Amino acid sequence: MNTQRPLGDPLGTIDSTELRILHTLAVTGSLTSTAGVLGLSQPAISQRIKRVETRLAVPLIERSGRGIRLTNAGQILADHGRTVVAEIDAALAAIDDLRGERAGTLRLVGFPSSSATIVPELMRRLAVEAPDVSLQYREAEPPEAAAMLRDGEVDCALIFDYEGAVGLPAGSAFLPMWRENVYLVVSDRHDVPESGQADLGDYATEHWIAGCEKCRGHLLAAAADHGFEPDIIQETDNVPAMLAMAAAGGAVVLVAGLALAAAPSLPDGAVALTLDPPRYRRIGLVSMATANESPQVRLAKRLLAQVDGEPWGIVPVSGDVQ
Repeated sequence: MNTQRPLGDPLGTIDSTELRILHTLAVTGSLTSTAGVLGLSQPAISQRIKRVETRLAVPLIERSGRGIRLTNAGQILADHGRTVVAEIDAALAAIDDLRGERAGTLRLVGFPSSSATIVPELMRRLAVEAPDVSLQYREAEPPEAAAMLRDGEVDCALIFDYEGAVGLPAGSAFLPMWRENVYLVVSDRHDVPESGQADLGDYATEHWIAGCEKCRGHLLAAAADHGFEPDIIQETDNVPAMLAMAAAGGAVVLVAGLALAAAPSLPDGAVALTLDPPRYRRIGLVSMATANESPQVRLAKRLLAQVDGEPWGIVPVSGDVQ
């Protein structure tokens, strides 16, 4: 009769908890201490060990006086278990870092005037709260930024829009964060109102400077609201150039508050007038709408929400626009 013990089924017969039990038992030398370290009951630990012994068809622990010790087989598993447990702990820590927004890369695209204002402040906060996260930043106007988001080149896009007219990629969401005033910049050789406020209708016969695609669209819409079509004779998306051209006379321009704040100063001869009635531009973050938002997007939203826009004249807003 064949009395050889069955070899058991070693594949898939031991899990990380059981390896952790054997490793801890090797360190503490006590079932009671092992139970305390792992937060398990002593009977549960004993049952786990017996289950593995049955599966492997080999004893893992033996009595030694009043205590227990690992057998050679148990010690082999404990030694290898130490490495396996360390690797599992490292993997879980890496996942926790990702979940906790403490590591990885944040890929962000923003518009030009945000590059000199909001983005540096985001970088400062990132260095303090998530120093192991690297920021990959690119600059683009909103239409190009939205295309980069759509194509998966960035995690999120910091954009502006006028009067809720932002064009979003399919399956994305816009989180408005700030609102800013739009100003009319003119030469001080104009008849500048003492109130510092301007009605666009009073400038219907002026020549105009147009900016980027979205800014030009806003100019056309604003002029239409006041019953005229602007005579655009100069075009540039370079804000310092716009301001210098307006200061020189011969044309006027609409400029958002953040763009003014990003400029070193108004050139000599330029005057910025508030609009009556006012017109606004919103600034916010666009990301792809997913069931499980990525840690990078969560981090960007959290840190941007902490940015104080008061120095640049932008005020916080709230609410999602799908």
